Amino acid sequence: MWRLFSIILVFSFIDGTILRLLQVNASLSSSHQSKVPVDIELQAGLIRGFESIFLHKRVRSFLGVPFAEPPVGELRFWPPRLKKPWNGWINCGNIGKTIEATILAPACYQGRDTYNESFWGSEMWNANTPVSEDCLYMNIWAPAEASNLTVLVWFFGGGFWYGSPSLLLYDGKALALTSNTIVVNINYRLGAFGYLYLGDSEVPGNMGMLDQQLALYWIRENIEAFGGNPKSITIFGESAGASSIVAHLIAPGSRGLFHNGILQSGSLDNRWSMDTPKRALEKSRELARLVGCNRTNIYDMARCLRRVPPAEFVDQLWNIPNLGFLEFPLVIVSKDENFFTKEDAFIALRNKNFAQDVNLMIGINSDEGAFWNIYNLPKFYDHQTQPLLGINEFNECVNTAFSRLPEVIRAAAAYVYTGNNRCDYANGQHRFLADQVNQMVGDYFFTCDSLWFADQ
Repeated sequence: MWRLFSIILVFSFIDGTILRLLQVNASLSSSHQSKVPVDIELQAGLIRGFESIFLHKRVRSFLGVPFAEPPVGELRFWPPRLKKPWNGWINCGNIGKTIEATILAPACYQGRDTYNESFWGSEMWNANTPVSEDCLYMNIWAPAEASNLTVLVWFFGGGFWYGSPSLLLYDGKALALTSNTIVVNINYRLGAFGYLYLGDSEVPGNMGMLDQQLALYWIRENIEAFGGNPKSITIFGESAGASSIVAHLIAPGSRGLFHNGILQSGSLDNRWSMDTPKRALEKSRELARLVGCNRTNIYDMARCLRRVPPAEFVDQLWNIPNLGFLEFPLVIVSKDENFFTKEDAFIALRNKNFAQDVNLMIGINSDEGAFWNIYNLPKFYDHQTQPLLGINEFNECVNTAFSRLPEVIRAAAAYVYTGNNRCDYANGQHRFLADQVNQMVGDYFFTCDSLWFADQ
């Protein structure tokens, strides 16, 4: 029986326990710490991390641990391949190297959010380590002398086009020590490298999801060496990371790789989270055209795409035409040959065909829409001042945000969210109307879908 905690938690960027722990960690992580090398023996070979003192306790860090072969060159757009062993034996002697796991994992290739570089609330999401196509690494933190501890695996968010497991906000030392768990932050390919889809084995789509899946497999097979319990693995993720968790509930290849999930502000049925194969192919072909690879033959197109400099994909990603309000360029595709192999994920959700033996905790924020309106309604939501709207501006915002809905539904929604007080706001500028647009966007693109999924 599928066990669901039927509590909708309201996570707050001020009061959320996990985020508060991360903020404590961030404020202390810059202090000088002596680092003592620590070697861990895995089946594939030796890795070397370090032990340090943090919050007056000993913690072990293994940073930039490889779990897959670099997805570069001819492996661009292909499913990931498990990292090959790096040990070897000649005449009963080990000649293998030791992998140094002392530097944070690089970010997968991506652009930067430059909308408001002076605002830390925006800048903190930008990659703080080098970006690279060779990015399939993870960061691991464990209390010293850890044994059979629960494992927390972090899936970062970022709309499947940016994000990193190595952000200062995601440093896992404090969480590992205060919760007495193993914390693992994984990486996965983003944008074109992770989600381009041509409906063919050359560019099959959902490469980023397969990266996550392989990382979970690697964790299950190796985490015991770090003091973790492979039978007690919890994935927790925010936004795109949260919707990814639901995807793994559906994907046959992810069964048995985790036991609990914590969803923060995201679900696979969010409109920004997943495309049909038809829509994914439309957007992918447009991107191929933008980078000069418009070919009739799929093989020729894929060969051309593998030779495009990575920066060109980043430069052209948001030039894909006809993107809707809060629609990300390339995201999860609902049916493919490697990840959603049995059934279209949209159908699986409606038919409740997903893992029934995973405990879930589902959370939402109280104001999900405010962040996105700064980007998508810049005419009205200036990032420097408190927005105020008149009734005509309110209606314009509603028509922009929900342009793909019939006019009668937009009008009905506007009426419901202003209610009996509508006449009070017929004249002048009002914070209430701006707040209600935030509420509508948050409800439609985040909250309602999370509530629906929690009820399944």
